[in-house]
Amino acid sequence: MFQVRFLFLCGLTARILLSIFVRRNHPAGVMGHTLRESAVRTAVLPFGAYFEWIMLLINDFEMMKKIFAAAVLLVLGAALLVLMLTGSGNNDDTSGAVTNESSTSEADSSGSDGTSSDSSSSSGDSDKIAITEKEQENVLKMEVTNSTGSYSFERQQREVSSTDDDGNVSTTTEYYWISPELEGVDHNDSTIGSFVRCMAGLSASSMVEKDAQDLEKYGLADPEAEVKVTFDDGSSADICFGIRNPASTNYVYCMTKGSSDVMQASYYSTGSAFYDIKDFVNLVLTESYNTNNPQELDYLVVERKDLDEPVRIEYMYDIAEESENEDSVITTFNPHRITEPITAELDTTSGQTICYGLYSLSASSCEYIDPTEQEIADAGLDDPFCKVSFKYGGKARVLLLGNEIRTTTGEGDSAVSTVTGYYAMFEGDRIVYSISTDNAPWYTFQVQDIMSRRPISPYIYTIDTLTVTTPDGEYVFKVNGTADDHSFTCGDTVLNDANFKSFYQHLITSMGEELYFSDEQLDPYITLDFKYREEYYDTYGRSEDVIAFYKSDDRKNIVSVNGDILYKVRQIYTQRLLENLDALLNGGEIKLDW
Repeated sequence: MFQVRFLFLCGLTARILLSIFVRRNHPAGVMGHTLRESAVRTAVLPFGAYFEWIMLLINDFEMMKKIFAAAVLLVLGAALLVLMLTGSGNNDDTSGAVTNESSTSEADSSGSDGTSSDSSSSSGDSDKIAITEKEQENVLKMEVTNSTGSYSFERQQREVSSTDDDGNVSTTTEYYWISPELEGVDHNDSTIGSFVRCMAGLSASSMVEKDAQDLEKYGLADPEAEVKVTFDDGSSADICFGIRNPASTNYVYCMTKGSSDVMQASYYSTGSAFYDIKDFVNLVLTESYNTNNPQELDYLVVERKDLDEPVRIEYMYDIAEESENEDSVITTFNPHRITEPITAELDTTSGQTICYGLYSLSASSCEYIDPTEQEIADAGLDDPFCKVSFKYGGKARVLLLGNEIRTTTGEGDSAVSTVTGYYAMFEGDRIVYSISTDNAPWYTFQVQDIMSRRPISPYIYTIDTLTVTTPDGEYVFKVNGTADDHSFTCGDTVLNDANFKSFYQHLITSMGEELYFSDEQLDPYITLDFKYREEYYDTYGRSEDVIAFYKSDDRKNIVSVNGDILYKVRQIYTQRLLENLDALLNGGEIKLDW
C-alpha cells in the first residue's frame, strides 16, 4: 500500500515540477507565450504519464526511488529541449508586471485614438532612438516656444578656482546658461541645467509611426512646444513636442522638425519644454546659514495690521560671547531676545523658527515678473498685511506679505477652503512669489507664542548687584570681578562660590509656567532687581531688570517683568526661593527642584 501511495506521489510531483517550470519561464497572457506554453505541455507532460505507468510495474521500492530521481532529471531535460526549440523569449516581460516599457510597446503600435498605426512594429522599435547626441556643455543656445510664449537660454562661462590638500590652486572653466528674458532675476541654475542636459542628449523611447500622415492626433500638426538647440560645432536640432500619450501619460509624442516620423519620449525628462519662463526663476529667496562662517540675524521687526505694536527681536552679541565662558551658570541660552513691545527671552523652539526661518527661505512659485500695478494690488502687496524687516550678513531687506492664497477641496456644501500660502515680494524688487503658510510664520504668530517661560537669564558676570526683597527684608548681593577672578558678597560677608551660583541658577530658570497678561495694579510679594554693569548697558539696552512676584488666589504667583505682568508660576517656586535664600546666608543646602 505504501508503495502505491509513493508511486502516485512521484507522478504528481513530476507534473507539478513541470507546471511550475513552464509557468515561471513563460507566463500566460500574451499570444506568443501561450503558444510556447502549449508546445511545452504537449511535448513534456506525457513523460509524467509514462513515468507513473512505469513506476506501477516496478516492485522493488529502492529501485523506484532511483528511477524517480532519474525521471525528474529526464523530465526537466525534456522541458529545456522544447524551450530551446520553440524560442527563448528574450524580449518577454518575465516579471509578469505591466511596466512603462511594456505599456509603451502597446502604445508604439497605436495612435492617440487607440487605433493601430500604419507603422510595422518590430522588436527593434523598443530600443531608444537618439535624437541629439551631444553633451550639456556643447549647447550654445536653446530657443523655446510653447503656449506660454517664447524665451531662450544662452551659454555663459566662468573660471572657478579650487585648492587641493597640498595647497595647489587649479582653475577650471564652468558653463552655465542665462535667459535674456530673466535679466536681473536670479536664475534657477539646477532646473535650467537639467533642461539643457536633456535636450543635448535626447533619446526617444520608441518609434510610434514612421512617415505619419495624420499629425493632428499626436498634437504635432501645431506642436504644443518647440525647442531649437544650437551646438558649438555649428549643428542644431529642432524638436517638436505634441500631446502626452493617452495610453501612457509618462510619455509625450515628439518629432524633429522637417520629419514626419513620430516618436515618444519620457515626459519627465522633456517636460521643461512646456514650462513658463517663470518656472526658471530661483525660488530660494535668502541665503542659507553657514555654520563655518555664521552670519547672525542682527534684528527682525514684524509689523502687522492685527498687532498694536511691532514685534522686535535682536541678537545680543555681547551676551553670546560671554555665554561661551566655561564658568557660565546659564543652563540654556538663546542669543536672540524680544525687545519690543516687551522685553522677554525668546523661546528656543518657536522663537528660533521665527528667526532662522529667514535663512534659506523658499517660495512655492513665481507668480509675476515685473508685475503691473493691478497685479500688485490683486496680490494685496500695495498695502501689505505683514511687513518683515530684517538684517543679516550686512544686508537689510524687507519682505512684504499680502493676500492669502486659498485652496478649495470638495464641492457644494462639502467644499472646504484652506489657506495654503501668501503672496510675497521684497520691497523694491520686481517679482511676486507665493510662499506656503509653513514658510511664513510671521503672518500669524503672536508675541506670547515665541516668549520663553523664563523671564530673563542675564549672564552672571554682567551683573553689578542683585537685590532680593522679601517680607523679611532686603538683601543686596554684589558680583565682583570676572569669570577668571571673582567673588560674591552680601554686605561684608563673602559667600560660598558654588552656593551662590546654585542660588543664582534657581533664580533664572523656569520661573514662568504659563503666560498671563494683565493690567492689574498689585503689591509685590518678592522682587528681584538685577542691576547691570555700566559696560553692559548697550548690550541689554537698559541698566536693570526687575522681576516681581505677586500672590494669587489659585495657589500660584503672578510674575511681572519690568512692570509688565506676563506669567504665572506655582507658589512652590517662591517658597523654594525663600528657602534657598536662607540656606545661602546660613550655610544650608541649595535645592534646585521645586
